[in-house]
Amino acid sequence: MNLKLLFIKVRLKYFPKKAGKYDFNKILKASGIEVGENTIFYDPNSMSIDRERPWMLKIGDYCKITKGTIILTHDYSRSVLRRFYGEIIGEAGETVIGNNVFIGMNSIILMGTKIGNNVIVGAGSVVSGEIPDNCVIAGNPAKIIRSLEDHYKKRKERSLCEAEIYYRKFKEKYGRRPSVKEMGPFFPLFLERSKDAINRENVNVNLNGDDMQDIIECFLKSEPMFENYERFINYLERDD
Repeated sequence: MNLKLLFIKVRLKYFPKKAGKYDFNKILKASGIEVGENTIFYDPNSMSIDRERPWMLKIGDYCKITKGTIILTHDYSRSVLRRFYGEIIGEAGETVIGNNVFIGMNSIILMGTKIGNNVIVGAGSVVSGEIPDNCVIAGNPAKIIRSLEDHYKKRKERSLCEAEIYYRKFKEKYGRRPSVKEMGPFFPLFLERSKDAINRENVNVNLNGDDMQDIIECFLKSEPMFENYERFINYLERDD
């Protein structure tokens, strides 16, 4: 092991707040695991990424893998058969996670699982088999609960209602209105479509595991629901 990699491992284990956001990727790649560009592992110290067979694991681009996730490349349950039948019966299956996949907290990805592109895995899921592209899965065992298109429509429908909850709870807590920046991911509902507005309000368009330029370009092409922040606030406070 070279000194640079050793330093990264020590920093990640003992000083995680000082670690780089792609430090864990470097460790996995050094062990032989294929990890795509801009993939983020949140709280790597809480995870178990099986490096027993690094050539049997591929993780794509722009994935977000969250706290407590377990990803397996082997299965030692063969030990039970060995003890009972006296035979060693090997097992193998390539574990593949596609591009643009979100894996919720404390999920388990079993050996041989193949997750397609643009998939959301709900927290606490146990995933096996082949998962197609463009869907949302959850449960134990994980099953498809809706298509990505249906999930997109559902989230769009709920966004304004949830923005109102967010706004009112912030105001209740702090006794004042949140700033545009403090409205977090709800800024597309009301912010002027210009780079000047992004810079002026200092909203976050540099998201982990994403492409900032693409975020900005897509934002500029979209249309706000409200003309400006004041119109948005007037709507939220319509019954006050």
